[in-house]
Amino acid sequence: MSSQQEPPPGQVRRYTAAYLSPGWLLLLGVVILPLLLGLWISFRNGSLLTPTSEFVGLENYRDLLTSSAFWDSVKVTLIISILSLAIQLPLGLLLAIVVNRELRGTRFFRSSLLMPLLLTPVAVGLMWRLMMNVDNGVIDGTLEMFGLPAIDWLGDRTMAVVSVVIVDSWQNIAFVMLLMLAGLQALPVSPLEAAQVDGANTFQKYRHVILPLLAPVALVVVMIRIIESVKLFDIIYILTGGGPGTATQNLSLLDYRLGFTFLETSRAAALGVIITLLMFPLYRLWKKANP
Repeated sequence: MSSQQEPPPGQVRRYTAAYLSPGWLLLLGVVILPLLLGLWISFRNGSLLTPTSEFVGLENYRDLLTSSAFWDSVKVTLIISILSLAIQLPLGLLLAIVVNRELRGTRFFRSSLLMPLLLTPVAVGLMWRLMMNVDNGVIDGTLEMFGLPAIDWLGDRTMAVVSVVIVDSWQNIAFVMLLMLAGLQALPVSPLEAAQVDGANTFQKYRHVILPLLAPVALVVVMIRIIESVKLFDIIYILTGGGPGTATQNLSLLDYRLGFTFLETSRAAALGVIITLLMFPLYRLWKKANP
């Protein structure tokens, strides 16, 4: 009986390199080269209004880090991220607990909650912009029907931020629910059985067993949602355009305005590098929690 002969190590390495090369080439062309090009542009004083550019070192970074527009955008980004997490994390967990029970109508309820995820951010922004219109929007119309004053959702600086948080949470809370639901369904049975034997009630099970076991999943949710909040652009651009004034101008919208409104490509590239660097601590924290 003949046994199959193993190929020599050199041939295995060549085959492995051949199979992996398309993926590496795609990574090089789509990710690495654009990052290097953006880094190179950020060290120059280029603009779409001038055909030539010169090397200026860290001048673009210095201008950004000393500008009030940058720090105002950082503040807006943090506010939107924190408020969105404060809404999405507990409500997503609560919805996951509800749909995890095999009750009548649960499947329909679960499917209904996923509907916002199927919509594009542009469609969501347009829909909510019409609903929040202070003159003929359905939300203010409903408030006035019950004798309540209309709210300028998109024209008031504070309410504009609240509106962005509401719309972002409405679309993405189902994503948080799905991750939490996956975590609930993957929990080990033995700790729950031990708590049942010890006479723990439902509240005690969640407080002392389920929630601690869900902590790694919650950390992943926090990391993903913070990154998505920093990247948030479509909804803000359609809903408020960054206004009123710069009340809802986050880092992504500031980067867009630098590049496509003021045509300052080098400063826009520098801000893109800064945003990328801001993501690294979150990535390291996520890797530490999920080795």
